[in-house]
Amino acid sequence: MARAVWHVVLMIRRPGKVEGVRGGRIAPDQGLGHSDHAGLSQLLSRWAGGTDQDVVNRLGRAARRRPLHLETVVPSKTRAVSVTGAVCQQRCAHCNGHYLRGMQPLDALESAGMAGVDSLLISGGSLVHGEVPLADHLDRLLALPPDLPLNLHVGLQDGERLRPLRGRPVTVSFDLVGDDATAREVYRLNRPARDWLEAYERLQELFPVIPHLTIGLRGGMVSGERVVLDYLSRHPPPALTFLVFRPTPGTAFAGRPAPAPSVVAELIAEAAERLDCPLHLGCMRPAGAWRRRADRLAWLAGARTIVMPDRALVADLQEAGIPVTTRQECCSLDRRGPEQADG
Repeated sequence: MARAVWHVVLMIRRPGKVEGVRGGRIAPDQGLGHSDHAGLSQLLSRWAGGTDQDVVNRLGRAARRRPLHLETVVPSKTRAVSVTGAVCQQRCAHCNGHYLRGMQPLDALESAGMAGVDSLLISGGSLVHGEVPLADHLDRLLALPPDLPLNLHVGLQDGERLRPLRGRPVTVSFDLVGDDATAREVYRLNRPARDWLEAYERLQELFPVIPHLTIGLRGGMVSGERVVLDYLSRHPPPALTFLVFRPTPGTAFAGRPAPAPSVVAELIAEAAERLDCPLHLGCMRPAGAWRRRADRLAWLAGARTIVMPDRALVADLQEAGIPVTTRQECCSLDRRGPEQADG
């Protein structure tokens, strides 16, 4: 499966400082100042009214217990590359290879040059059994500069064939599936959801892995998302990136509705209560009026890093005195360095 190429950026944790993108509760020494409370009150007053009134009030009460900050992400310094070009054998119901078209073919990488590029997102179309065949191009990947950060989209595999990349600044982005019906209907695979969890665990033995959870992946329905949150509450991740199903032309799910912004926010809020890690709202999600509502609610719910956020949200936060920063690389890139990543 190919995903849209925009992703969010992990904040580096610094002891003794408020972690602006942390999803969990504030530590005793990380209380909010008066100006933060005043800014939040200003936002809640501005966002009052309309169909989201109840959820805004509920999320606003919880937001007072968390750091107030937004990191916007415009990953212009990460180039998205497909090892299969526009070809995908799996043809998932929500993508059908559509998002591969926005990626540069691996064969064209050398001729395109690397000016202005600090890292690569390496993806591609999946084989019929769900694996993105990165290992088939391992010689090309190993020929890249050894200090070049790589974010790998590997599909459903244990990563063993990618072992030669250990020791490099590599991070894996991995989509988790919470129920068998999603595996059958979306990925067209007659495999249990447990296979994704087992692959995730195996990959963690080799590389840093950032789990991704797509809300409404099963044609806009919430199906196995809370199963994934249950699992992650028992196996704490370094961060969690949320994506949201978006109806895409030319796919089997083109006519399905996106999940309501309030549904997205409630799941993010649940993750913020249960997981002690940064929460991100990533690349793939609907645009337009849906994004305007959803980004506002997602931020209130605890997503402190948002890729390409709605401009109105950014303007509102800045006017309220809430810190807003910008990053230009892909979210999942591990900044500890290869020695630490190897353990």
